Parts: sequence; C-alpha cells; structure tokens
Amino acid sequence: MKQHISIEDLKTLTDEQSHALCDNWLPAKYDLVAAKVCKDAENDVYDDIEFAVGEVILGRGTAITLRRLRLIEENVAEEEGETLDDEEAFDLPVADDWDYFNKEDCLPLLNIGQLIGMIQQTKAGQGGFKIVIPPSSEVLFDQEYTLEDKMGELNSAENLCDLLWEQLKALL
Repeated sequence: MKQHISIEDLKTLTDEQSHALCDNWLPAKYDLVAAKVCKDAENDVYDDIEFAVGEVILGRGTAITLRRLRLIEENVAEEEGETLDDEEAFDLPVADDWDYFNKEDCLPLLNIGQLIGMIQQTKAGQGGFKIVIPPSSEVLFDQEYTLEDKMGELNSAENLCDLLWEQLKALL
C-alpha cells in the first residue's frame, strides 16, 4: 500500500493549490519533503529532491527554515574529513551541499495520517467524513476504498493514499 504522496503527485497541483498546501502545512521533524534545487541557473534547470526534515528553525516574522536530516555516519565522516557517497549515507536522493531550505520552496510528501489531518482542517472536513476500507481478502468482486462526506458525496479509489490526496486537492 502506498504510504506517502510522491513528487509526481505534487506535480499535478496548480500554482494556487501548491501555495495553499504550503500555507496549510506545519512542518515537523522527520516529515518527508520535496524541494526544487537549481542545477543550472543560466538555463533555468531545476531538479526535484526528497529529504527528511531534521530541524525546523523559526526566524523573524513568519520565516521558517527547514534543515535536512543528516545521518550520524555523515556527521562523523565530515569531522574526519571524509566524504560519503549518497548511496552509503542516504535512502532518499539529496542534493550535494544543500542543508537548509525555506519552507516556501518546499512541499510536504504527506502520509495517510497527515492527509486525513489536513482534510479535517478544511471547511468540508470539519463536518466529518467516513472512510471505508475494504477487506484484505479477495472476495467475489474488487472493492475500492471509499470516502463519504456529510453531504453524502462519495469518492472511491483503489489506493487509500490516492483517494485522500484527490480529496485534499479538491479542497485546496
């Protein structure tokens, strides 16, 4: 079962939806995040990277900076003057020397619980909704995950994460 939305899912957002998602997201340590990193400023080439938040730094006003989670092995190697390959130190792809990111330049790779929480915070979600999870055993016909709001509107999908993501996108 899919546990998190992906960078490809984030690419389906409009600019307005992206801004609304970023504005409604309160980052926390260990959140999975996607950010764009400039690879070639002259040709305006950006690369999408994923990272886990290691620290949330509050600045003056509303400024929030996210520090990339660094593994112990990487910190020890840095102190000893060694460099580790990304494959040795990380499960997630990261940019070479990027450690700090502005929250405005990032979007969360929300998990199922975070998706439910964000839907609950919307006006439509405050009235409550019902999620139906089909049995795991194969029955006579395939059943899908369904989500029903207080108005009786019903949505369904084969994957719970995708169902919640489509619902959140509609509410942003």
